[in-house]
Amino acid sequence: MTITVFENGSAPATEAEAPPSQLPLAEARRLHGRGEAVFVDLRMTWEMKRTGLIPGAFPCPHGLMDLWIDPDSPISGTAPANRKVFVFCCGDGLHAPQAAQSARHMGLQKVFFLEGGMDAWLSGGGCIAAFDQHQVH
Repeated sequence: MTITVFENGSAPATEAEAPPSQLPLAEARRLHGRGEAVFVDLRMTWEMKRTGLIPGAFPCPHGLMDLWIDPDSPISGTAPANRKVFVFCCGDGLHAPQAAQSARHMGLQKVFFLEGGMDAWLSGGGCIAAFDQHQVH
């Protein structure tokens, strides 16, 4: 499926070029509660260790994300199926949009980023799991 997006009167953009959508906290919590999304935590391991992470989240520090998603990477087989919804989150919501856009360029289709990042998740009373260093991808 291709979505046509026009920006500033320019030529149409493909779905991969369109900016990823921001996912409001309430919607993120609903998707999480129903198990309808893969949450990808882009923070550094020391940040995950300090605050914990969203239960079931895929801990993948931003610098490793390309290796995880790129189909030509030797470790790309660890990536979940593309038909799922992906929600990228960082500490404050400022880095996840760029990561989500990169993921879209690498072929993931249903890509969002968490509004306000983990700061919003924590301040909104979202559940947290302890971080396990062995889970980092």
